[in-house]
Amino acid sequence: MMIFLLMILTAWLFVLLAVRTGRSSRARDSVTESVAIHRDRLTQLEDDFRDGTLELADYQQFKTETERALLEDSRKAASGTDLRTLPWPLALIALAVIAVAAWLLYMHWGAADAVEVRRGFIELATSEQPTQQQLDATLDGYQAMLERHPDDLQGWFRLANMQMELGRYADAQPNLERVLRLLREGDRNAEDEATILAYLGQTLWAQEQPQAALARFEEALQFNAQNNLALGFAGRLTFESGAYRDSIDYWLRLKSLASESADTGLIDEFIRRAQAALAEQGIDYQPQLQPRLNVAIELPSAWEGLPDAAALFVYARQPGERMPLVVKRIPVTAGELNVSLSDADAMGPMGGLGGHDRVEVTARVSFSGQAQSAPGDWTAQPVTVDLSENTQQQLSLQVRQP
Repeated sequence: MMIFLLMILTAWLFVLLAVRTGRSSRARDSVTESVAIHRDRLTQLEDDFRDGTLELADYQQFKTETERALLEDSRKAASGTDLRTLPWPLALIALAVIAVAAWLLYMHWGAADAVEVRRGFIELATSEQPTQQQLDATLDGYQAMLERHPDDLQGWFRLANMQMELGRYADAQPNLERVLRLLREGDRNAEDEATILAYLGQTLWAQEQPQAALARFEEALQFNAQNNLALGFAGRLTFESGAYRDSIDYWLRLKSLASESADTGLIDEFIRRAQAALAEQGIDYQPQLQPRLNVAIELPSAWEGLPDAAALFVYARQPGERMPLVVKRIPVTAGELNVSLSDADAMGPMGGLGGHDRVEVTARVSFSGQAQSAPGDWTAQPVTVDLSENTQQQLSLQVRQP
């Protein structure tokens, strides 16, 4: 706004200078008249001297003085420029037109909406007890501003996050969908996609759409098998739908990610409830942590140039064998990816990690997206993992170009 006012004042200054220039032009007109008078005076002196009414000494003195005055006034007239006068009524109209035009241009191309949104957030931050009307007005103003910047991924994410914090899940859902679309149109990142998918699942759960929510949580786990939010909600939703075995599996996976110092008592209670529900059905289910390999994969920087059909295959097999025990295929969406391998990824009924003390883990990027290897594929150096004592393993693989 300050810049806008300075621009208005500058434009008005030029108009006022034009009016003042009109005044100075009248002064130049008077100089021109003086020059004409001096010339007439010289002509009169010549006539008087020829008629004998003026002595030579007086003639020369008067002529010198008149010529000096004529020279001075001629110099003043030559130094000026003939400018037309700008009348005051026209000047006032010009000032009004400049002000209105500048305001309209500022509203169209300026940052008036951003200033209003910023003012709204400042008022919320300084208010001891902001009203619901203030909150809604500020968020609605922020969304209206973002509509003018539809590709502002960070802005849409902030808006959706604030809407979720205020319990406006129905409003947050389409904004998260927009964020997900922008993520997938730009430089994709698997963990970011998993986070947005988990948030989408939360908004759907809050709107009492459990099946759609579970689908989003399961999709999030495909991009990041260690997303805590998705694992927790997936366990709850499968429990509420009666899929108690699945809920136990999800909660066990969540428990396996907890640090040694973390309190997992609540997760244990959920697992006991699921076991009790199975017991009522006559099923004695004593879960054990299934073997699981959490693999962190680093790709070459050239991954962004891969074709759309390219896919990453991560698999584990017995040392010296060719056929995988478990395998997972995922799209290449980032330079760093996290993949979880378990019996759920088994290659048929005879596959799986269970019953194997040692496995060899590796990864391969297929340009065609096909499981069969081909010349030019990117591969990682295999890593041998011991599962005899600890079935929950963390490891890293670095995929290299040939």
